[in-house]
Amino acid sequence: MRLRQVNWETHVGDERAYLCVDAFITDMVGARALSTAFETGVIDYFLAKEKVDAADMVAALRLDERGVRLLLGMLRANRVIELVGDDGGLRFSNAFLAALRFRDLLEAKLHFANFVAPDFMHLSTALLMEPEVFVEHARIFKLFSYQRAHEVTRENMEQTARWMRITTALTTYEAQACLTAFDFSQYRRMLDVGGNSGEFVLRICRQHAELQATVYDLPLVCDIGARHVADCARDHAEGERIAFVRRDPTNPVLPADHDLITFKSMLHDWPLDEMIGFLQRAYDALPVGGTLMIFERGDAEVGETQIGYGQLPLMLFFRSYRQPEDYRKVLVAIGFHSVEVSIVLLDMPFILMMARK
Repeated sequence: MRLRQVNWETHVGDERAYLCVDAFITDMVGARALSTAFETGVIDYFLAKEKVDAADMVAALRLDERGVRLLLGMLRANRVIELVGDDGGLRFSNAFLAALRFRDLLEAKLHFANFVAPDFMHLSTALLMEPEVFVEHARIFKLFSYQRAHEVTRENMEQTARWMRITTALTTYEAQACLTAFDFSQYRRMLDVGGNSGEFVLRICRQHAELQATVYDLPLVCDIGARHVADCARDHAEGERIAFVRRDPTNPVLPADHDLITFKSMLHDWPLDEMIGFLQRAYDALPVGGTLMIFERGDAEVGETQIGYGQLPLMLFFRSYRQPEDYRKVLVAIGFHSVEVSIVLLDMPFILMMARK
């Protein structure tokens, strides 16, 4: 196994630019104030003005004057807005304007962190010392309720779509780093196992016009994903090259006739025996000479700076992340060879692993 680390500062251009959103979600107070600014229309009001007068905004948006005063103070302390001129006018900081280029991701990370914050506030001891208790009571595992992604009901569709919006926003930006570090041009038919909304293959097919892609996932995930791809690719040809295949629990064999099978941010969801099962079925489905690729968050430790509020959701899964060697041993035991590994540094270390049959 060859292990190398990708230095994004010298090898890529803008693939890590989206990480600037994290600077505005570092603490709970600043993040909650920013959420309120989105929810009340304050962000869009600022976007429409070169300079904002607080009193005019209160009147236009029909907001509470004293509440707005405190909110603006919190936004200034979080470097979202700044004073301009001598008349008390306000505007976005240049740094926050840069982060707003990734508004979908910023709002998704805010929503995700706010949703799971009670898990950390009330269950942190269980998280660290009693994992079974944490799993039983934490909201995050009720959000990612995969068993509800089988039967078509309104409630199941809404629940599944809710977590898919979060994972899709993350994948939109993480995919570009994978595209830079891995050469997809040599493949013609790709199968993305647990491919979620199809966002990952959509990004890849958009850059590789000869590639056909199949997303393999749970039934409701495929239904929602097919609509997502249709909406995103309405004016682009790549949508016609993406298909969805529903997982049949009675026959979990993976579709054949693909020279590349990928697992993006999926294997960490499964315990060891089921992870081995997925990789074994991938081996069985690949032709001789076919490639398997894994792009997964790796294990991370706290460095010199504290874990940010926006990273809480990822930190709550810390027991699920594996080391490269954990995957390598399984791949070799199954029969894969030519195993290669890269570590891609994004908001966390990502393991990029390739192996051949």
